[in-house]
Amino acid sequence: MTDQVLKKVAEKIAKCLALASSDNPAEAEAARRQAEALMRKHGLNCGDVSAAKVQENNVNTGSHRPPVYLMRLGGLIARAFSCEMVSTTRNDGFGNRASFMTFFGVGVKPELASYTFDVLRRQIIKDRKAYQTTLGRYKRSNKIRMANLFCTAWIERIAKQVQDFSGSEQEKIAIDAYKSRRWGDDLEQDKRKRPNIERESDVKALQAGFDAAKDISIHRPVQTKAGKQIGQIMEGN
Repeated sequence: MTDQVLKKVAEKIAKCLALASSDNPAEAEAARRQAEALMRKHGLNCGDVSAAKVQENNVNTGSHRPPVYLMRLGGLIARAFSCEMVSTTRNDGFGNRASFMTFFGVGVKPELASYTFDVLRRQIIKDRKAYQTTLGRYKRSNKIRMANLFCTAWIERIAKQVQDFSGSEQEKIAIDAYKSRRWGDDLEQDKRKRPNIERESDVKALQAGFDAAKDISIHRPVQTKAGKQIGQIMEGN
């Protein structure tokens, strides 16, 4: 069964299950039986139905494993949009191996999360490069550590704009079911840690990153995207 067919069948089953809670006993029983019949016919269960509600969007992050700061940024954006995020390496469609950040959740949320991540990913990389140009007298290893600390503080500042996961319990169940069916136990845990603060210059790196993110809004990319879409609709009229 293709994903498209699965979604259509799952949507029909979901509607039946919703009617199964009707105050009309006869209607509820008929809907329950129809849902069970459809699940038997297509070899589905409640977990499959929940998982079919989930969408995913991918962002190509390059040919190498994403650095710690991008992983943290991805997790932060996912939480802001009631999604989850995983990083995988696969073929990019052009015969090359590339890393992808995959956001998955219910409705339009994964699309908004991936768009926001891509905008902020480009911004933090730009700010990181600009900061590195100020570190001319340091050794390469120190430059890398300080730039990573810069990014750590950059992300910590915008993290203050994000509230805890606000998705409904049904969304969480659907996302967990999708994650289990999509990746199973194949996902590797990222155990890398942020760089250590070793000297006074590292503290300055943190301050520089915190200052660089003072005007960064986690919501502005979505507002910009919405404005562009509205403009395209108006132009089409």
